[in-house]
Amino acid sequence: MKEQEHQIIGLIYDAAMDTRLWPQVIEAIVQYTNSKTAIFTALDQLSPSYDFVHTYNIPQACIDAYQDERIKVIDMKLHAPLWQQIGVGDTIEQNLQSYGQMPGTDEYIFYERCLEPTGICHIAAVLLDQGQHRWAVLGIHRVPDAQPYSPEEHEFLKRIGKHLRRALQIHRQINLIQQDNLSLYTVLDSLKTGIVLLDQNLCLSYSNPVAQKMLDQSSCLDLDIHNRLKTNYAQQVRFDQLLESALLEDTTIQTEVGGVLALSDGAGSQFMLTVVPFKKLRNMQHLQSAQHQIALFMTDKNQHYSLSRAYLQQCYQLSKREFDLCELLINGYKIEDIAEQCGITLSSVRTYFKNIYEKTQCCSQIELMHLLMGCTIHFEHIK
Repeated sequence: MKEQEHQIIGLIYDAAMDTRLWPQVIEAIVQYTNSKTAIFTALDQLSPSYDFVHTYNIPQACIDAYQDERIKVIDMKLHAPLWQQIGVGDTIEQNLQSYGQMPGTDEYIFYERCLEPTGICHIAAVLLDQGQHRWAVLGIHRVPDAQPYSPEEHEFLKRIGKHLRRALQIHRQINLIQQDNLSLYTVLDSLKTGIVLLDQNLCLSYSNPVAQKMLDQSSCLDLDIHNRLKTNYAQQVRFDQLLESALLEDTTIQTEVGGVLALSDGAGSQFMLTVVPFKKLRNMQHLQSAQHQIALFMTDKNQHYSLSRAYLQQCYQLSKREFDLCELLINGYKIEDIAEQCGITLSSVRTYFKNIYEKTQCCSQIELMHLLMGCTIHFEHIK
């Protein structure tokens, strides 16, 4: 069973780069858990083109019904409180069989439109993302006469959920800049996150400009004469373990695949690394499937926060100047520093922020900061 779980994990990272593989991932999870149907969905208001819904064995009539605004409202009314009680990465379970015994209620409408055509009853789900502007979830379902999901199966969902969350982060980063007919390298070169690709011998086979700059300016990571990445002695053993596990060579022994590591040097540089498998990128041009085996996503812990300009302009009608001031604020600049940075008077800065407060309906700088933190675009190193 452990080998099968690792095969699913490997397929998840393939699907992060090739979305056509998600139905295979969902089918494999359904079979692994002896379920009947499943749904995997994500929404991001900051990047609408990122939104998707993948299902397995769910009739089209049910999918169409779920798109009905009335059903969406009922679903939120009935089930949103459950999500509010748990955190990202946790699971919930419900037996919805009683919905079919409550004619004239919202529960019965939801049962009639979404549950009865599929014949499902037991529902287990893992929350993969939750925020002011985005959410993602994987739900699996069983028929009424099946056994409820066991604690072991909930633990499986949590383990697999961690890899799904990492895959979603990779997909979100690429989706921010990906366009039709771009090769893999054109996409990766455009990312604001550092990325390094390694071959099966753990030798560097590609690094994008951000990663190259990070490697040049810091001693957290370096290349040896064999073109392999090295860090300081205290962290090298753990780094090697993550790299070896990401190769997925021995699925009968490994208890984890890839992972996250914080690196630092004596000069004050601090990196965060996410190590993941990176194979079979079938939808990308000019790439041999065996050429790259591992991907390292690299960020500086002191990196500059970037805000979603399109979202802030669309939702709050912020001007370019107001957006620039917000981005400086979220990166730690004080009001006086912002005035100096922008070459305007302190009085003008205060006037701009007064307008920003009105447009965003914020009453204080703390409230504005909280709103802006929900509008950042960056890579999250999920442990």
